[in-house]
Amino acid sequence: MSSPLGSINPISSADNDIQTLPCIHCGEPTEVAMDTDPQVVFCCNGCRGAYELIHGWGLENYYGLRDQLSGASQPVDRNGQSVSEASLAERYAVFDRAEYLGRSEPKEQSDGTMVCELAVHGLHCAACAWLIENVATRTPGWLDARVKMSEHTMRVVFDPKTISLSRIAQPLDRLGYELSPLPEHREDHFRQENQRLLIQIAFAGFCAANAMWIAIALYAGEASDVEESHWSFLRWVGTGLGLAAVAFPGRTFFQGAWASIKTRTPHMDLPVALGLAVGTIAGVVAAISGRGESYFDSLAVLVFLLLIGRWIQFRQQHRAAKAVDLLLRITPRHANRIQFDGQTELVLVDNLRVGDHVRVMAGQSVPVDGVVLSGASSVDQSLLTGESLPVPVKTDSPVSAGTVNLQSPLDIRVESIGRDSRIGQVMQTVEEATSKKIPIVQLADRIGGYFVVIVTLLACLTFACWFSEGLGTAASRATSLLIVACPCALALATPLAIAVALGRAAKRKILIRDGSSLQSLATTGKIWFDKTGTLTEGRPRAEHVHGDQQAIGIAAAIERECQHPIARAIAKEAERLNISQPTDASLQQVHAGGVSGRCEGSTVLVGNVAFMKMEGVHLPTAIIDACDRCTQQGASPNIIAVDGVATCVLAVRDPLKPKVARFIDSLRQQGWDVGILSGDHVKIVEGVASQLGIAKTSALGGLTPEDKLRQIQADQSVADGRSSPSVVMVGDGANDAAALAAADVGIAVRGGAEVSLQAAPIYVATDEMNAIENLMHAADRTQRLIHTTFAASLSYNVIAVILAMTGHISPLTAAILMPISSVTVLALTLAWPVFPKIKP
Repeated sequence: MSSPLGSINPISSADNDIQTLPCIHCGEPTEVAMDTDPQVVFCCNGCRGAYELIHGWGLENYYGLRDQLSGASQPVDRNGQSVSEASLAERYAVFDRAEYLGRSEPKEQSDGTMVCELAVHGLHCAACAWLIENVATRTPGWLDARVKMSEHTMRVVFDPKTISLSRIAQPLDRLGYELSPLPEHREDHFRQENQRLLIQIAFAGFCAANAMWIAIALYAGEASDVEESHWSFLRWVGTGLGLAAVAFPGRTFFQGAWASIKTRTPHMDLPVALGLAVGTIAGVVAAISGRGESYFDSLAVLVFLLLIGRWIQFRQQHRAAKAVDLLLRITPRHANRIQFDGQTELVLVDNLRVGDHVRVMAGQSVPVDGVVLSGASSVDQSLLTGESLPVPVKTDSPVSAGTVNLQSPLDIRVESIGRDSRIGQVMQTVEEATSKKIPIVQLADRIGGYFVVIVTLLACLTFACWFSEGLGTAASRATSLLIVACPCALALATPLAIAVALGRAAKRKILIRDGSSLQSLATTGKIWFDKTGTLTEGRPRAEHVHGDQQAIGIAAAIERECQHPIARAIAKEAERLNISQPTDASLQQVHAGGVSGRCEGSTVLVGNVAFMKMEGVHLPTAIIDACDRCTQQGASPNIIAVDGVATCVLAVRDPLKPKVARFIDSLRQQGWDVGILSGDHVKIVEGVASQLGIAKTSALGGLTPEDKLRQIQADQSVADGRSSPSVVMVGDGANDAAALAAADVGIAVRGGAEVSLQAAPIYVATDEMNAIENLMHAADRTQRLIHTTFAASLSYNVIAVILAMTGHISPLTAAILMPISSVTVLALTLAWPVFPKIKP
C-alpha cells in the first residue's frame, strides 16, 4: 500500500546498498541507493515530470496544502490523492448524474447558479444545522446551505463553474453527515432516520441491561466473597459492554465532536463526547488497575439515555414539521380516484400519479392541478388569482389545486401534484421562510457557540477542583457538567417558533414568505393603508344624486360587458330604480377615469370630473354643485354625459369594511402611527380618515404609485435616525407593488397569491379585517414566545451547570435532564397560543 510523504523510515536491504524512500511527489515507496538524496527520489518519470512542472509554475505550495488536507497518516494513491478521498470521490460521483438524483436534480436559476434539495442523514440538533451552514460559507463555489431540521433536508445553492454537487457531499461525509437524493415520499426519509435511531437505542439498551446485571452480580459478589478470577472476569465483560456502547451507538457523539474540532465551530456534541471520553478513560484505568469503580454500567446506561433523549427530540421536531405542513393547510389530503369500472376509491393525494383521473364533488377543494375531462361547473380561485367572482369551467378547462368546486361534480385528469402544482410552488416560497436566519436566530446561534466553549472550560475547572477527591469523583463531576449543559434548546427555540407561527398563519390563509416580517411587526412604527379594497370593501355602490334618471339606464347598457366594480355598481343602481336599459348600446373604449360608447345613435360618456373636462363635456352649474356635494360627503362623483352634455350625477361610495374603525383604534392603542396613502380624491380620503379618527396630515390622497413609494422611503429615512421602528404598507398586491416591496413589511390584501408574494412578504387571502389584526397580535405573541423559550433554556442551563459543578447531579441524572430542556421548548412552542383558535 502506498504511504504519504515522510511517513516511511529508510529501510536498509541485506547488502546495505539499497534503501527504501518515499517518492517526493506521490509518496510511493521506492528503492534507491544508500547515498541518494531524499529530496530527489522519484518512483517514475511521470512523477519527476509532474514535480518539475509544478516547480516550474511556481506552485510549490501544492505539496504543503496536499499534506495538510490528506493528513500524515492517510495513504495516497499513485496520483498523490489520499485513498480515503479517492473512495469518497468515487462514492459520490453519482451525484453529478441527473438520473440518480431524481427529485433532487439541481435546477438552474436566472443568475446561472444551481439549486437543489437533498436528504441529510446524521442530523441531531440545530447545532448540526449551524455546523453544515458554516462549512458552506467556507467552501469556494458553495454559495448557500439551508438545513431544515424538521425534515432532515438541506437546500443547496452552488456555482457549477466552481464546484460540483459531488464535491459538496464529500466534506460533509467526513464530518459525519451523509447526503442522499430525496426519496419518492418525504415520509420515507423520516422513517429511515427513525429506524436508524431505534437500532442505535436497541444496541445501547442491550449493552446497558447486561452491564447493569453484571454490576449487580459484582456488588452481590463483593458481599459474599466471590472468587477473584470470577470477579475479574465479570469486571472485564462489563467493561467490554460499556466500551461497546460507547464505540458503536455512542460514536455518533464523537463524530459530531470531531467535526466541531476540524471546522473550529463549537458543537453541542463536543461536551457530550468529552464527558463520555473522561468516563471511559477513568473506567478503563480502574478496570486495569483493579481499584475504584470502572463505570462500565454507568457508561452504557449513559449512552442509552442520551440516545433516547435524541430520539425524543427528533420525534418532537417531526411533529412540529407536521404542524407547519403548509400544503395540507390549503389542499385536501385525500382524493376520489376514478377506477377502470367507473367507481371511485378514496386515496391519499401523495399516491396519485400524473394521468390519473379524480372526481371532485360540489363544495370540495380541488386536490391537484389538472384538466377537466367531463362536467361543467364554476370554481372559486380567489386564493391564486385574487378574482372574487366564480370562474366557469367545462371540458378541457384547466383547474388548479387549492381552488373550490362550487356547483356540480367534475372529473379531472391529474397534471401535477403537491409541490409541483401552482399552489405548491407558492407554498415552497412560504416554506423557505422557516429556514431563513432572522437576526434573533443569528444571535441564538452565536450564543450557542460561545456556550459550548464556556461549558468545556468550566468542565476542565470542575475536574481540577474535584481532583483532590480522587480521579473517579473528578471524572464524574466533569462528565455530569459536560452532559447536562446542552445548547440545543437555545438553537432550537427561535426557528421552531417562527416555523409554527408561519404554519398556523397559513391555516388562516395568511401566507408569509419572510420570517423576519414577524419580528418587524412586533416593533411598532408607522403603518400606511391603501384605501380602496383595504380599508373599504372594494365593492362600490352607486346612488343617484342629480339629473335625468334615464341616463343611468343608458350608462348601464353601455357598461354591460365591462367588469369594472363601478360598472357593476351603476348596473345595480339602475336595477334598484327599475330603469330599463336600451338594447342598442355598445361599449367602444375604456379610458383612464371613464368609458365611452354609443347608444341609439348618441355618444355616451361615463366617468369622473377630470375625464369629462378632458373630453370637452359641458358641465352646467347644477352638475358641478352636485359633484361638490358628493365630495363633501366622502363619495366619488360619477357623471353621465350624452352628446357632449352632462345630464346626471351618481355618488359612488365604497363603504368601510366592518369593524375597521375598531381595528384602527386598536393599532393606535398598541403604539402604531396610522395613515392612508390613496389615489382617490384628497377630499374623499380625508372623509374616510375622519370616520376612522386618522389625522388629516396622515391622510394623503391623489397619489400615484410613485408618490406612495417616495412616502415609504421618506419614512424609512426618518426612522433610521431613531430606534428603527417598522414602516409597514398594507395594500393591493398589484397596484401598490412598489410601496409594498420597499416597506419594512409589506402586507398584500388583494390580488392573487402568486403576484402578491412577489411584491410583499405577507399575503392575506381573506377580506376580513380581523385577519390583519390577528397577524399583528401573532407577531407580538411569537416574539414573546421566543423570549420566553430563550429565557427558559438559559435558566435551565445556568441552574444545571451550578448543580453539576457542586456535585448535586450524577452523570445518569444529567443524561435524563439533558433532553428535558429541548422537549420543554418544543412542548411550549406547540402549546403557545400564537393565533386564536379557529372556530369550527
